[in-house]
Amino acid sequence: MPKDHVKLFDIISPIYGWFFNSQVEYYRKVLAILKEHIDLGNYIKFLDVGCGTGALCYVLREAGFEVSGVEVSAGMLAQAMKRLKNTDIKAYKINPGEGFPFEDNFFDVITASYVAHGIKKNEREILYKEMSRVAKHYVILHDYNQNRDFFTSFVEWLEGGDYFNFVKEVKKELKENFKEVKMVDVSSKASLYILQPNK
Repeated sequence: MPKDHVKLFDIISPIYGWFFNSQVEYYRKVLAILKEHIDLGNYIKFLDVGCGTGALCYVLREAGFEVSGVEVSAGMLAQAMKRLKNTDIKAYKINPGEGFPFEDNFFDVITASYVAHGIKKNEREILYKEMSRVAKHYVILHDYNQNRDFFTSFVEWLEGGDYFNFVKEVKKELKENFKEVKMVDVSSKASLYILQPNK
């Protein structure tokens, strides 16, 4: 993620913080859908990549998992630490495009929600490889699918990520980087991509 993109998220992080409770409600629904496709009872250690304000971390911990998060935006990480301060969730600052500070197969499941579409293809390749390396069983991406609308397209254009290429190429990219790919729609514009790491 370019430095100016990280700075943008540092600046707007308090706005994201306002929506923490509604994000928690949303992620509870997403987790319920995921549980229809994977028996998560067999897994303990979760990592949320690009944890933002910590809403998904909160929901995963609430469900009984051991949870850690990593985030490139110091502003977003500060929002997460404020909202997760009464939990045992650990969150770490990482630099864009660098490897995760964890050993191979360290986590049972790795999640990333609305992260992949915001970074360029070469950075997504690094993200996919690192998630595959650190995940023992599953990588779960929660992100846009190919159903676009004007509002989302406009907001994503303003943010300056790689949304337009991502929605066009996501299925092909994932098949090139993971052993198995299963796509489950969670709304008209978003899907869960349930991935098995290359081992």
